[in-house]
Amino acid sequence: VFAALHGAFRHAAALVATRRARSDADERARELAELTTIGLALSTERQLGSLLDLILTHARRVTTSDAGSLYLVERDDAGVPRQLRFAMAQNFSLPAIPFSSFVVPIDHSSLAGYVAATGEPLVIGDVYLLPDDVSYRQNRSFDDAFGYHTRSMLVLPMKSHRDEIVGVLQLINRKRDPEMRLLSDDIVEREVLTFDESCVNRTTALASQAAVAIENGRLYEDIEKLFEGFVTAAVTAIESRD
Repeated sequence: VFAALHGAFRHAAALVATRRARSDADERARELAELTTIGLALSTERQLGSLLDLILTHARRVTTSDAGSLYLVERDDAGVPRQLRFAMAQNFSLPAIPFSSFVVPIDHSSLAGYVAATGEPLVIGDVYLLPDDVSYRQNRSFDDAFGYHTRSMLVLPMKSHRDEIVGVLQLINRKRDPEMRLLSDDIVEREVLTFDESCVNRTTALASQAAVAIENGRLYEDIEKLFEGFVTAAVTAIESRD
């Protein structure tokens, strides 16, 4: 009897393991298909502003983030990274918040600056409870000005195929319910989750695709400006002859 029970238990455990493996394989296949679809969408967008909006929208969706922002690296004439430009922001709970661009130094004082300087991601459960031994701090001016409560964050570098950092992707407040608006501290306490390993893996893959798309978008804009300059110069030369 004991042998029969032991055999039945092993069989049941094998069935559970098989189902779990199939479920994991199905999930990986679904994630791969989703990333492929996102990559195709990014590769077809040429306008940089629309591209940044698309990147942030997809990144928020795959991580169920309430808000997010994008910083782009600005370089000097020699190609050396000089600073980060705050280039795009989205906030599901406060969609009407006005956007204004600003720059952040590439150093260890801010979250985005630290990620750009080190090339390493940050996964933070509560930005208001950062340990004393870290150099970076969250800027609370947005929360104070608009009554928002930033809690969990995922901050990732966007690296090109040459391993150069093109920008920084910052995701804020991963939620249980994607449609929930975080309009009070009680809702934040109940709904906001820490970004897990799955979120980090998916968003890292997306950030790599985004970096290549941003480089292509910038190149396309440079070509357009060069062509416009050529046309303007040609028209000026023709008019001066006339």
